[in-house]
Parts: sequence; structure tokens; C-alpha cells
Amino acid sequence: MTLIVALVAMVGCFQEEKQGTRMRIALYSQNVTTDPILKTTHDIEAYAFFVGKNTKWEVATWEDALNRVITNVDNANLTLSQPDVIGDYDPSAEYQLSLELWSQYTFIVVVDKTNRVYATRFYETPVNLPEVMVQLHLYAHKKSGSANGWNTTNPFPDEDREPLVPEEETGDVTE
Repeated sequence: MTLIVALVAMVGCFQEEKQGTRMRIALYSQNVTTDPILKTTHDIEAYAFFVGKNTKWEVATWEDALNRVITNVDNANLTLSQPDVIGDYDPSAEYQLSLELWSQYTFIVVVDKTNRVYATRFYETPVNLPEVMVQLHLYAHKKSGSANGWNTTNPFPDEDREPLVPEEETGDVTE
């Protein structure tokens, strides 16, 4: 009898591993430093390419970000232009972006078309984790940088930006 109990208990140890997850991304924006940090309701697009573990990719230009083109860092002649996944965007949702990632290694691109900034990240997709929730801050007034696994790029860092919220609504007083 104890052998049967032991065998039944071991069945749970041999569950089938499933590669893939749904990445849900909460997006936040700030146009100028005096703006409050707000949930993004801009024109956003996200896409992902399934890539190899030891390959390095980048978005070379703003036009490439818009046209869904990534370039291999080690060989600039190698580009990909047909994403494996296009994200779903719902500006009213708590996590506005959703991407179905089922490859072990993924290169993700999120483009804020309104503020002309984008973010990229190489992502190792977890096994047996149906959903991952992350945040991404795309600040139009900041220069390019890295945070929380994302590399943000602002191709137009010196561009004049309008506040998202007029000063009367933020309570700020300028003299």
C-alpha cells in the first residue's frame, strides 16, 4: 500500500513543463519633470521576436522601431522584420499591454508613438508560469537609459515637450 501512495505522490513531480507566459505590462508616462507620473493612454505598440540565447539585437533607429525592424548587434546585415508576436493594447486596463510569449528567448519592443520613445528587452520566458506582470516607465523628457530590465531609447531627447497635465490642474505655481 505504501508503494502505491509513493507512486501517486511522485506523479505530481513529473508534470509536463510548459514553456511560455503572458506578459502583462503596466505603462507609465511623464512628458516633463513637473508632470505627475500617469498611466499611459498614448498610441502604443508592442511586438516581440523569438530569438536565440546567444544573439544580441537592437532597434537601430526610430524608423526601425515604427517599422518593426530589429538588427543583430554582431552583424548589422542581419535584420528581422516579421515579429512573432504583436501585443494587445487596452489603454483603459490596469496592465495596458499584453504579449503571448511561448519561445524560450524573446526580444521585446514597446513603442510610444505619441512621445517618440521606445523600450526593448531581452527576455528569458519562464516555464510553467502562466502570467508575468511588469511595469515600464517611458519618460519623454529623459535621455536613453536602463531600468528594471528595460532599455529605453529617446531618439529626440532635446525635443520640446508639452506637459501632460496643465499647470492649473497640478496645483503648481510658476512665478
